[in-house]
Order: sequence, then C-alpha cells, then structure tokens
Amino acid sequence: MNQPDQSSSASAPDGSGSSWGRRQGTNLSIRTQRRTWTRRADTWDRHNDAGMTKVAAKAIEMAEVRPGMVCVDLGCGGGRLALALARLGASVIGVDVSAAMVERMQAQAKDEGIENVSGVVSPIERLNLPEASVDLVISNYALHHLLDPDKAKVVTAAYGWLKPGGVLINSDMMLGRGASSDDRKVIASKIKVMAKKGIPGYWRILKNAGRYLFRLRERPITPEAWMRLYQAAGFEALESVNVVSEANVVKGVKPAR
Repeated sequence: MNQPDQSSSASAPDGSGSSWGRRQGTNLSIRTQRRTWTRRADTWDRHNDAGMTKVAAKAIEMAEVRPGMVCVDLGCGGGRLALALARLGASVIGVDVSAAMVERMQAQAKDEGIENVSGVVSPIERLNLPEASVDLVISNYALHHLLDPDKAKVVTAAYGWLKPGGVLINSDMMLGRGASSDDRKVIASKIKVMAKKGIPGYWRILKNAGRYLFRLRERPITPEAWMRLYQAAGFEALESVNVVSEANVVKGVKPAR
C-alpha cells in the first residue's frame, strides 16, 4: 500500500523558508509534473531508449550496491532503478510525485515476488526522511525537472538523509542552453536524430525547444553545476562520468566520521 502523499505536510528539504514567488513556482512545477507523469504512467517504459538504458546501468554500477543497504530512488517512475537495486539485495524506497507511477512499480515488484521495495507518493522537493537513515540516494532522469533552487535543496537534503560514508548518485540529462561548444554539439546531435523521423520529429524539435529554452519542464544544468551543488552540500570524492551525449552520472560521498 502506498504511504500518504507528503506534499501538503512536509517542509522544504532544507527546512528554510522561501519567498512567496519561489514557493508558487515550486507548487506549479509539482502540479505540472504530477499531471504529466500520471498521464504517462502506462506508456513511459515503452519510450525509454537505448541511451537511457545505458545511463541507468552506469548509475547502478557506480552505486556499488551491497545486500542490506537502504536505498532511496528519487523519481522512481515505474521502478527501473528501484527494482534493479532490490534484485541486488538492497531495501529500496521508491519516491515519485505520481501515485500511478508508484503503483506501477509496486505491481511489478509483486509480479516478481520482490518484497524489499516500498513506495512513497511525494514530490521530491517536499520529501522528508530521518537524518542519517540511508546508505544510498539515487535518481535517474528526474532531477532535471526541478527548479534550480530546488535542485540545490534536494542535494543538501540528501546529504542529511545519508549515513556517514553514504552515496548520492544523479544520472540525468546534463547540459547548458548552448553557451558552450559542447552544449551546441549535443543539441545539434539531438536535432539531427529527431529530424530523421520526418514530421513527427520536427514537431518534437519544436516542442522540446520550447520546453528547453523557456525551462518549462526541461531544466537541465551542466555536470559542472551539479558538482558545485554537491561540493557546497559537503560531498567529497566527486565523480562525473559521461555515458551518452547529453547524459552524465554524478556521484558524491558523504564523509565518514
């Protein structure tokens, strides 16, 4: 059974206040993501391409999961990472803003006889977990949807949730908005792939360009920006691995006492 949605009762990840405008921006982002992923719950797994599969596999590899670890998957969706971690013997909490996505993950776990997965329906931005209670916080293609101030808050919150020596892994779309030559190469390569699909591809180019340029739902930042957020929160032993053109896996370790 799903745990109650924490979105109305939990405080911001770092416990601090924010301006009215910033709160409203976060609220709007949460509502938009909930509608989007609830609508796509039954079809999303069929749209995952080979690149996303590679990125998820690299994230799991870098997590170095051991049996008995307690893990949290932020933006778990239908359970791609959560179920893979559970099969390796970890106890996993899958968190998603969409109840439909969490239900899908739990149904798959039941079908496979996996008992070490639980689900929480909550916006990532408003999740509260006990201090020093988990070994791994991981997220795959989810955190780029957050507003930039909320990205920083979640990284800081994850540092608090982790036990000493715990690990934060974010595997995601990571690029800027065309300011660097690397950004422009990535954007050009994605446009080239979509253009080959004809009219549907051109429609996707227009739609994604609008989201990306105006940061309506797609809000990626560069790997370097993520590393700075990790460092500011206190993480050490930082790593960034490029897996496919637009996606990296960034890893940080909470210092052991």
